[in-house]
Amino acid sequence: MSKQVTSACACRDIHYGCDKATCTQAKYAKGGGTVRPLKEYRRCATEEGCQTCSIIVNALSIPQIKSAWQASIAPALQSNDDEVIWALAEDQNEIGIEIETPKRMTGGWFLRTRASGTSQHWRHFDLWIDPATAPENKSCKAFIPRSCHPVERTDSPEALEHLKEWLRKCNGVHSCRPNDDTELPARLVKVTDNQVKVVDTEGQKGRYTTLSHRWGIGETFKLTTGNATKMNDNIPWDSIPRTYQDAIKVTRGLGVDYIWIDSLCIIQDNLEDWKRESIRMRTVYGHSYLNIAACHALDSNGGLFSSSPLPQLFPALPVPGSTGVYIRNQPHMTHADYGSNYWSDSQPLLGRGWVLQERLLSPRVVYYDGEELKWECGAAKDCQCGGMVVISNFKSDYTAALLEQGGSPAPLPFAWMRIAERYSHLRLTYDADRAVALAGIAGQALKSGRGGRYLAGVWERGLAHQLCWEISDTHRKPRPEEGVPYLAPSWSWLSVFGRVHYSNRMDFDMDASAIAVDITEAECTAAAQTDQTGVVTGGFLKVNGRGVELLARIDGADLGSKTKPPGYRLAHAETGVELGGMFRADYVMSEARARAVRNVFVLFWGVMFPDQSTFLVLRQVPGDERRFERLGIWWFKSRGQHGEVELLLDLCKMEKDVVII
Repeated sequence: MSKQVTSACACRDIHYGCDKATCTQAKYAKGGGTVRPLKEYRRCATEEGCQTCSIIVNALSIPQIKSAWQASIAPALQSNDDEVIWALAEDQNEIGIEIETPKRMTGGWFLRTRASGTSQHWRHFDLWIDPATAPENKSCKAFIPRSCHPVERTDSPEALEHLKEWLRKCNGVHSCRPNDDTELPARLVKVTDNQVKVVDTEGQKGRYTTLSHRWGIGETFKLTTGNATKMNDNIPWDSIPRTYQDAIKVTRGLGVDYIWIDSLCIIQDNLEDWKRESIRMRTVYGHSYLNIAACHALDSNGGLFSSSPLPQLFPALPVPGSTGVYIRNQPHMTHADYGSNYWSDSQPLLGRGWVLQERLLSPRVVYYDGEELKWECGAAKDCQCGGMVVISNFKSDYTAALLEQGGSPAPLPFAWMRIAERYSHLRLTYDADRAVALAGIAGQALKSGRGGRYLAGVWERGLAHQLCWEISDTHRKPRPEEGVPYLAPSWSWLSVFGRVHYSNRMDFDMDASAIAVDITEAECTAAAQTDQTGVVTGGFLKVNGRGVELLARIDGADLGSKTKPPGYRLAHAETGVELGGMFRADYVMSEARARAVRNVFVLFWGVMFPDQSTFLVLRQVPGDERRFERLGIWWFKSRGQHGEVELLLDLCKMEKDVVII
């Protein structure tokens, strides 16, 4: 779709899929990622006569589209972002245009406008060709079709066809799941012959879907010892909750005979059956043909399907002067629940702790939310509005790290930091499930061999980096005297309830941080010898490093609150010199416990990305001079607080065999 411009044109990256023999721009295409100003596309369109550049310019000039990217300019100019395009204050044609092609992103390609280097100041647009109406262009294949679009109802035939297309592409191109039948779980719900019944399938092979759903309060439709015989017969359709009905309709629509639903495939009042089947859940989800996620339903009666406003809010707009070419504005920052570096709490289902492993263990997931269908598999992501394609995807990035593929943005220990951050703010009904609900993912990662030994929420490989966590809310540390079983050693983030944050995660490279300690031993005692990823009964680290004992006193009257830990001022025991600013503990304490902290041992951990001198603050275990528990983490800006850091480091002495439990 381009005049034969022989020199490199602004639109060259969009010609990545063209034939070099017939398209002069194909040899210059690099697969996207380069930002060029809109004025360069205008120049190529007018001065060089480039038809492709003309289409892009015309598309971005449609009033509804133009207003979308124009809205990003003022916030960018008012921000402190280092990469603001300041020339936009004088000329809106300076807006950056980035073309993402299939080489860079799976699931289609799009245009991105950039007013700065911050994603809040970006806007995204699908640009595609309708092969049924566009004139054939044999020399240039710059524009590609997009067959998946927003629909008014997520239970429409069009929506089901979109799902089937995703499955066809995954089956044909990816290796996310073997195409052969797999071993079936012990029980399944059979949905063939217009009947629904719970059946024993131990030892058989076939295909089955799984359902991720939210349990409501007082759910009564479940498998029990008392109704097992009735459930083995044809279950009356009207007695089945709507979420289950809808999931069965999807399963039947895909031509699959069985579905696994936890409430119907585990005997809910039989503890032994629950223990046995819960251990198998990593295999149940791992072997599923497709996991169906009921995102917006609050309980089993909420249903899968919904009406969608997206077709009206984001219509396909024909590009002036180009028959069969369309552009659509994508929703802005609405898919954070599925991103690697952003998240929100907009989907009730995705706030459940157990659902994280259902998402990550399943080879493929289709999400039915209140607006559309969304797709994730190990190799791709997509949705009907296109917004899934424009963000780094949580599941895809984790899968890439698990396999250590060439395009992986991070080795497994750093990808696991994302797991910790995401999992830590999810909800669990029972505190005792904290390690268990993560065990399936840990078992999968352990099997990959990419992280070494699993140690109660962290990995042996890159261990020192993973211990630089901090807690940003809740700050609750359960204690055995409160009736809560032991969860994890104090150095593991699993030991404290609250949202975990790693400021050193975004470097994705161990070489970007300088670790100052040597962890000589790291052990955890598993409750069951056969399961190293589940419940633990103890654990310790043995560390060599530079440390100093300091006095601790409550900072004024800052004893904290029910949600805020106490704050302390730390001073050198011999000189009385106060060091640094206030230190705040990881967790909330009673006043008596808070005031009992009078001495701490501060261990220099290293300089973490991007510029933070890091110290772990430890408290001595009563009656044992060489054993400590983590009390919190203490950060200093290496540049802005250089003098304080040097003073503290001068006081530190090399200590060997410091034991942290």
